[in-house]
Amino acid sequence: MLNDTAAGHKIVTVSGLYSGIGKTELCCRIVALLPGCAAIKVTINDQTTEVLDDQASIMVAGKDTWRLKTSGAGQVVWVRAQEEHLKEALAEALSRVRANPRLLIEGNSVLAHITPTVAVFMCDERICEDSPPKPSRAAALAKADIIIHNVRPGSDFAEAAVTNTVRRYNKTAPVVTLDVTDKRQAAALLTGLLQERGFLPARSFA
Repeated sequence: MLNDTAAGHKIVTVSGLYSGIGKTELCCRIVALLPGCAAIKVTINDQTTEVLDDQASIMVAGKDTWRLKTSGAGQVVWVRAQEEHLKEALAEALSRVRANPRLLIEGNSVLAHITPTVAVFMCDERICEDSPPKPSRAAALAKADIIIHNVRPGSDFAEAAVTNTVRRYNKTAPVVTLDVTDKRQAAALLTGLLQERGFLPARSFA
């Protein structure tokens, strides 16, 4: 585990059931609430391992790293890693953001190497399908502190069925229904979560 390397950071991780489920959209919502925070995007591949933070790699319009940066991240690092080399690549990425006390990491496999302050997992109604999640996704779901069921406008879903399926992998984490594209709804949910975990000061009613 890389918990010693990550010491001094408050870390939120965002993992998900599938590619394209809304992880980066949610990450951008989080970064907007934590302007100046650092962000690490993890992409697992079979060809190469590299840790990138140069402008040419990060600021490609429309790419996930560009979206994180333009949403307010002070520093963005992109980890492209083979699974067997992820731990070393993640350690290098953490060393590059050492000075920043608040950190967001997007990726599933990172939870095998780090214990965050809060782990978020995103799913949708496809979790109720017969085929089980891939091992890294099932492991991330099992370690999640909160599970966000991302619903699209007009979608027909059975909330109870989603929650019941989630409970096969995670017995305790709250399951929250959210349309991540709804800026106001997402901000309300995420602000409460970040306040609860100490990323943001608690609201004063004095």
